[in-house]
Amino acid sequence: MTRTATCVAACLLACLLLAAAASAQETAPAPADTTVQEPTFNLLHTSLAEQRRKREEEEASKPHYYPVMEPHALEMSLTLGFWDLGKTFLSGDMIIYKYTNENTYYGNVKLVGESAFNPILRLNYNLASWFALEGVLGFSVSEYLAQITDPHMLSNNLEGNDLGTLEPVDQLGEFDRENRSATTLTTGLNAVIYPFDYGNFGRGRWHPFVEAGIARTKMSLNSDYVGDSSSDWDFTVGGGVRLIADGMASVRFEVLYHRYSVDFPVSSAFQTLNDGTLVVPVTRYVEGRGAVPVTDFASQDINTLSWALGFTANF
Repeated sequence: MTRTATCVAACLLACLLLAAAASAQETAPAPADTTVQEPTFNLLHTSLAEQRRKREEEEASKPHYYPVMEPHALEMSLTLGFWDLGKTFLSGDMIIYKYTNENTYYGNVKLVGESAFNPILRLNYNLASWFALEGVLGFSVSEYLAQITDPHMLSNNLEGNDLGTLEPVDQLGEFDRENRSATTLTTGLNAVIYPFDYGNFGRGRWHPFVEAGIARTKMSLNSDYVGDSSSDWDFTVGGGVRLIADGMASVRFEVLYHRYSVDFPVSSAFQTLNDGTLVVPVTRYVEGRGAVPVTDFASQDINTLSWALGFTANF
């Protein structure tokens, strides 16, 4: 055999060996999977979709809470707010505003109030889901300031029938104006109507209402001009809204319009000096008559607004 034939035979033998090895590798079985799978059990014997559907049906069958005004319920409300009492409480022309041993001072005087802090306690009874009656007990605390214009003075050293002559005053003293407290006490009865709740249509958390009432308001001034407090009927009308937080409590906001009058009696003494031996009356200077006692003050109408925010609790 020649050298060439020997080389060809060797190459053919090598190819046959490689082919046999590859065939044996392809036909060899794959190694067995030794991973252990944990078994699962469906104790409800239903599919996940069926379980989800059942939960949705149970949620839908639960009764929904629709907040409403409970009829025949007793409620108590406490509100805090402010009452615009920046009005004239008392006024008089050429009345006394200061007394010294030498002179008596006169001017046009007005006592003007300011906004007052106004807490109110209410006891409500709901006759129906749309109508309630409420008793009212409230008070207010504020201050007032005396406004004095056209000041004059009159000498106290007059003899006989001398009426004296008023002389103008250049400027007021630091303590010539009264700046003192003003308080009110109110008791009354209101009627409250919830228009959207008529026929139980007012389901929801927001309940608008309108109200009107009548009360007795007593105002007291810490003033040298007045001898006692003023008491008069206070007519109110307004509205607001209630937000029911849950079945036991709600939030209340309201705005009211007030109309009433104040009429203060005149004090028996403007000042008492020298250990009570000198009584200075409330006087007015009248041209041609001199100083004369003031017998009454004109009534003052109070038309104003108040607002309040607070909480209501059911019993």
